[in-house]
Amino acid sequence: MEERVRQVDVSTLQERVYRELRDALYQGHFMPGAPVTIRSLAVALGTSPMPVREAMQRLVAERALVQTPNRTVRVAALTPEAFDELIRIRVEIEGFAAQRAALRSTPALCARLRAINDSFRAAVADDDATGILEKNQIFHFELYQAARANELFRIIESLWLRFGPILAFVRNLPGSNTMFKRGFDVHERVVVALEQGDAARARFSLALDIRAAAAWFRRHHRFDAPSGQE
Repeated sequence: MEERVRQVDVSTLQERVYRELRDALYQGHFMPGAPVTIRSLAVALGTSPMPVREAMQRLVAERALVQTPNRTVRVAALTPEAFDELIRIRVEIEGFAAQRAALRSTPALCARLRAINDSFRAAVADDDATGILEKNQIFHFELYQAARANELFRIIESLWLRFGPILAFVRNLPGSNTMFKRGFDVHERVVVALEQGDAARARFSLALDIRAAAAWFRRHHRFDAPSGQE
């Protein structure tokens, strides 16, 4: 009987847990500076501590999480200076990805992006904070994958791991729906640029999306406020 039973692929489970935690960071489910524990994450994910421990170690290595001298693990904090630097880097790197995507665009890609953006708009209309951030991330990553540049995409993933938790603040800021409504319009401009094969316009529109959201956040968020308080 025993020889008919296949071994559980632990590495696959570890990868799934890592991806789940990574996506949660991308989509602002963790506040910057918030403590995270293996036990609580294992309970939330319905798994044993081992794959969670492995995933957390990977995220520490990627600087999305930080381990303090007393071995407490926290989500990386984001200072005003780091925020501004990340925005400048994102504008250049992600704008370049949008430019490359426009040069390789297909009708099928544009149709997928527009469908995702429509779902994004629906989430905004429903005031669904979780859906808004999820659809926004999916839209951006679908666009960046279309650039067909693996190393470029890995750099973008790393940037989003650092930047994603700042979106946790956005979920609680009054008036954020106004920003996201404008985001839908800018996403549409990106899609139109791809349909026209206009690489420069795609890069400009994507950069505008990042800059406009950053400017809105800067006007409404106090970096010195305790987590969850404005």
